[in-house]
Amino acid sequence: MRVRPLALLFPLLLAAADARAVAAVRWPVPAVGLMAADAAAAAPPDFKRMLAKNPARLMEGVKAGLAASPNRDAAARRAALASGTRRIAQAIRDHRPFADVAYEAGGLVAEASLLYPPAGTASSEAELLALARSGSSFLGYSPRPFDAPETLVGARLPAASAREAYDSGLTLSARLLAWIWNTAGGDASVATRRPESKGPYPVR
Repeated sequence: MRVRPLALLFPLLLAAADARAVAAVRWPVPAVGLMAADAAAAAPPDFKRMLAKNPARLMEGVKAGLAASPNRDAAARRAALASGTRRIAQAIRDHRPFADVAYEAGGLVAEASLLYPPAGTASSEAELLALARSGSSFLGYSPRPFDAPETLVGARLPAASAREAYDSGLTLSARLLAWIWNTAGGDASVATRRPESKGPYPVR
């Protein structure tokens, strides 16, 4: 059997360690469930009410989304968010059961949480969950809230700390929910009444 020189194994070991570190930097499932509820609270009122009627399916979508989403770079996550947003809007227009829509919305928030993973000093699951439970803020809707999803997901939101990352994840999710509702023919005028220029807006 051919033996690799030890010097050649070090880069492989470091790469494996880096991959494990990247995979480990995720919000705990209950924290993403809170993020989904917060995003729904900031969504257009009619959409919010319909999501509130299906909390179990919303959470099931969160769990499934976190379990199914692979490790990938930010560009791939943004592309997945944009395509998922369009898919959900079409599902509503096709009159799919709203329980299914809530499930897909949960998966969308899961992907947003992975785009904005926790950063800073809070690292244990207990610390991250405590941070998520301590409150949240919606940063507001962008000046052109109904631009293409590819444009919306490209917005650079603050993420220097776990607190900022959490609020940015819920903000992006809420913005995409507003686009979905507007595209499906619903009233999303809340997007013009809560601009980011006057934010942030406390959610809880």
